[in-house]
Amino acid sequence: MVKLRLASVLFGAIALGACQGSPTPKPSASPTTTITVSAAASLQPALTALQPIYAQQQPTVKLSINFGGSGALKQQILQGAPVDLFIAADNETMDRLAKTGAIDPATRRHLLGNQLVLVARPGGPVQGWADLAQPAVKFVAIGNPATVPVGRYAKATLTQLQLWQAIAPKLVLGQDVRQVLAYVATGNADAGLVYATDARQNAAVQTVAIAPEASHPPILYSAAVLRRSSQPAAARSLLNFLGQPAAQQVFQRYGFRPIAPPSTPSGPPQ
Repeated sequence: MVKLRLASVLFGAIALGACQGSPTPKPSASPTTTITVSAAASLQPALTALQPIYAQQQPTVKLSINFGGSGALKQQILQGAPVDLFIAADNETMDRLAKTGAIDPATRRHLLGNQLVLVARPGGPVQGWADLAQPAVKFVAIGNPATVPVGRYAKATLTQLQLWQAIAPKLVLGQDVRQVLAYVATGNADAGLVYATDARQNAAVQTVAIAPEASHPPILYSAAVLRRSSQPAAARSLLNFLGQPAAQQVFQRYGFRPIAPPSTPSGPPQ
């Protein structure tokens, strides 16, 4: 009888221990959606700041952002790069991509505005536009007009100011706006034409002049979801987020100009 009771106690202890030692079932983790974004280099500081904000709203969505010159990014897309959302620093680049049928035209919109400025190192020979033609100025950096939107804006402005022919032999061409800024900041160019948003990111340069608004096409960042996106719904959701007031306020902190109303879709210029 005693043996039977002892066996019962031992069996109960073993069963209880087995229950206590079993791991508590955990709910399966939600799947993570990755959105691949190709964005103009000038957007890097602002979009980097927006990533954790978006992660709080969409914790199961991961953003993979590739920054570079808009023209180079366009070529990557045409060569098959797996991109869900493209943000170019101009309309022309997006127009060219649209003609290939690569974007969903219903998603295209103007996301932001910017300003073109002339920058130079403090104490240097450049204090304004006219100085660019002086013999003391040896090198002027701009984006490559063939592939970089800021370069096209720069060429238009220099042409309108009747400086293009005079400084053409001095030009140093950058592959994106960040490279143009680096040329000036490191002293490899006496001056450069960049976006106002980039000029404020580097203490080694100062803005010495602002390009007249009428001297170049409006600087508008054009965004669209790619037709072959593997996550079209998630990409549209991200694009809508970037147009909302909270995101636009972050862009404004970095010097970008909001487009009113912020999230109004807009197709190619007529």
